[in-house]
Amino acid sequence: MNDLRKTLNQIIYLNQDEQFYKDYYEASASHASLKKFLSSVDIEDAIDRHLVIPELLPEIISYEMNDDEYFSENDGRNVFISRHNRYTPAFMHRHDFFEIIFVFTGKCTQTIGLSRKQFKEGDVIFIAPGIYHTMEVFDDDSAVFNILLRKSTFYQMFTPLMKGHDLLSKFFSEGLYNSQQIEYVIFHPGQTDLIELQNQLLELYKEHLFHDAYSDQIMVGLLTRLNAKIMREHHDTMESSYSENDHRSQEHFMVMSYIQEHLTTVTLTDVASHFGFSTSYCSRLIKSSTGQGFNEWKRMLRMRHAEQMLLNTKKSISEISASLGYENPETFIRAFKKELHMTPSKYRKISRKL
Repeated sequence: MNDLRKTLNQIIYLNQDEQFYKDYYEASASHASLKKFLSSVDIEDAIDRHLVIPELLPEIISYEMNDDEYFSENDGRNVFISRHNRYTPAFMHRHDFFEIIFVFTGKCTQTIGLSRKQFKEGDVIFIAPGIYHTMEVFDDDSAVFNILLRKSTFYQMFTPLMKGHDLLSKFFSEGLYNSQQIEYVIFHPGQTDLIELQNQLLELYKEHLFHDAYSDQIMVGLLTRLNAKIMREHHDTMESSYSENDHRSQEHFMVMSYIQEHLTTVTLTDVASHFGFSTSYCSRLIKSSTGQGFNEWKRMLRMRHAEQMLLNTKKSISEISASLGYENPETFIRAFKKELHMTPSKYRKISRKL
């Protein structure tokens, strides 16, 4: 109980960095007050605290973020959760993993890609890898959480959702296979389950703050339950950047789904014939969707499937090789080593230690 009260206090009160950002935000109301404020900043202290001050320290801002910045090989964490510091100057950034944002109380504004959107408490936003976005929380009463998952953990958690043919399947599978067409998916649970969702989020944050040997496993379980509940019970509130009337987007989705389902034997000619396209049109469609040619993308797709099986199954290297359509295990091992710079066996061994 004391831990939960301490956790709630962490959410409610402005911390030292937030008080700095609030003073900065209020000083920005006029050129003169901003100039005076900036002149008073202790640069060394700002660097030590990694404060976002675009006018003084533009080099500190991380515009491109990756898995390694949040999940080191030695800490064993699979989930990273933080409350966004209120009044932080908005800056455009992106990362190579999915981000989940939960508006715990109040409101926030985000620019995601080219869309500027307002969110209120209870809203849950999934932002795809590689999508530029900003976050704006400019009042004392709002609390917004950023939830990050190690890539391998994310794929384990959401793999069941990648097997269907609906919009959610499209969103998550595109993120896995680097062919993103949908920039974000949003759920608006509203007040219906707000208290229950807040309690689950609070429990998740408590485990993050007071971390012990069991916390990581508990956090993965709590987050799996939280996401599943939101998707099952609030599917009808879902909003996304996908346009149902975008014919080309539908073609992309159908082609990508067909390749994934027939990965073992599929050829470019097979795909073109199935959809009644010319091979040149089909090739351009795949290139525009993935940024790669058919053979490159098929090879990458096979490697992602191989990684999943090495992490999540007890299949032998020979069985994985056969299931991916390789002529023999040696060919698979060479291809895997060329792509990931280690053998499948070594990859499995290292990954299971994380």
